[in-house]
Amino acid sequence: MLGKARRMSRLFIGEKQRCLLSPLDHGGWLGPVQGLHRPRAIVEQVIAGGANAILASPGFLRAAAPALRPEIGLVLRVSLTAGLSAQGAQETPIAHVDTALRLDVDAVAVSVFFGREGDLAIYRWLADLIRACEPYEMPVVAEMMPPGDRSFDAAAIAHAARIGMEIGADVIKTNYCGDVAQFREIVAAVPTPIIVAGGPKTAGDDSTLQLVRDALSAGAAGVAIGRRVWQSEDPTDITRQIRSAMME
Repeated sequence: MLGKARRMSRLFIGEKQRCLLSPLDHGGWLGPVQGLHRPRAIVEQVIAGGANAILASPGFLRAAAPALRPEIGLVLRVSLTAGLSAQGAQETPIAHVDTALRLDVDAVAVSVFFGREGDLAIYRWLADLIRACEPYEMPVVAEMMPPGDRSFDAAAIAHAARIGMEIGADVIKTNYCGDVAQFREIVAAVPTPIIVAGGPKTAGDDSTLQLVRDALSAGAAGVAIGRRVWQSEDPTDITRQIRSAMME
């Protein structure tokens, strides 16, 4: 097994070929907030809980390198939100495929927030990046997010995800619509592995675990739970609970 297949095999593991991706890529948007202020420590915690892949920026991965075991999948965020900028509603390219190759990661990730200023520009850049990654068999994770006023609307999620599939992304990361039957239709219409985003932190762990169970039963290939994990009192424990729910 070589190239893209080998890289994808570190992201999607086990008999059911599922991914528990830990997104630790919020620092550009939120700054060094509690939970992300110690890169190595949070990586150690989520890996101890059972996360099989990490999503982070180049600098974060370098800072956390001593905690990254060889079997852990690495997804490099190559676009980042500049949270201090008035134009920070959309992400900005910060790295390219050469950075990914030097860091020996398993995929690169870009977010497109439709409905925000600059969405077409970052969408075009994502399309160019997909083409640039093809000769190196580097998978591309496209975080395709519908407009803010339709964040959890099934039709909008399906449309955003389908755009990512149409331009050639290898994995789609997007929202869960809250309805198993409707999300099952989204999965059927987007024949690309879909990873469900966790979204903002909620009051308790039960809603997070229900999200995981429902999304997977609807056909999602994995979950990417960020703030609900690293903002919790015990990131290792909640990651372990998510991993357990994924194995049910």
